[in-house]
Amino acid sequence: MNLVAMGNYTAPALTESQQLVSDLFHQLSQPLTTLCCALELALLQTPTLEQYGEIVSQALDQAEKASALATAIRELSGAGQPGGSGDLLELRREVEEAIADLLPVAESAGVQVCFAPGPACPVWFDASRLRQGLFHLVGFAIGSGAAVAIELAERAAQAMLGLTISGPGVGGDTPADPGLELWRRLGLGIARAIFEASGGSCRVERSPASLRVEVRILQKQE
Repeated sequence: MNLVAMGNYTAPALTESQQLVSDLFHQLSQPLTTLCCALELALLQTPTLEQYGEIVSQALDQAEKASALATAIRELSGAGQPGGSGDLLELRREVEEAIADLLPVAESAGVQVCFAPGPACPVWFDASRLRQGLFHLVGFAIGSGAAVAIELAERAAQAMLGLTISGPGVGGDTPADPGLELWRRLGLGIARAIFEASGGSCRVERSPASLRVEVRILQKQE
């Protein structure tokens, strides 16, 4: 995929979500156009068996890309909706499970993940949405740097989840691989929308050598 510029991680969630939706629809037009061209070409000529196989293979590849993008748009659109009734959950355990789920990805990519658990951090949150948000947040962190440090704390009736991402080029304005940047932004955008829709907050700070994401979640049911 070809993304011209990296999104502004520090932008307000609504603005970033709107930009993500726009970028996703732009990307969706590319496989759909290629798919239509391949099918039109097959209709205009009598392909050989080998050519027919190549056309079908190309069409399937583009259809899979379009399906992935459509799924991404649907998930992002639903992320900002209010969740169901909250459950009392132990944030530490949920973070541990998200890390365990994504640890094979981190190991395969050579990304070091360090988790300082801290307190249990009970929070009121819809269970499925919390797990969805944490999965995307940790996935974004792993896909963005060479090392990720994660910690938990409790401050002023809020649970604080901090992720510090470090590595070459992490704090720069130009992504090393523009083709992957949209999907990284998507993961952060989904997580951010989920936490903010449930009364929490998600703040992102960039420094020359690192990226810091701080999520705060209420510990009292409103």
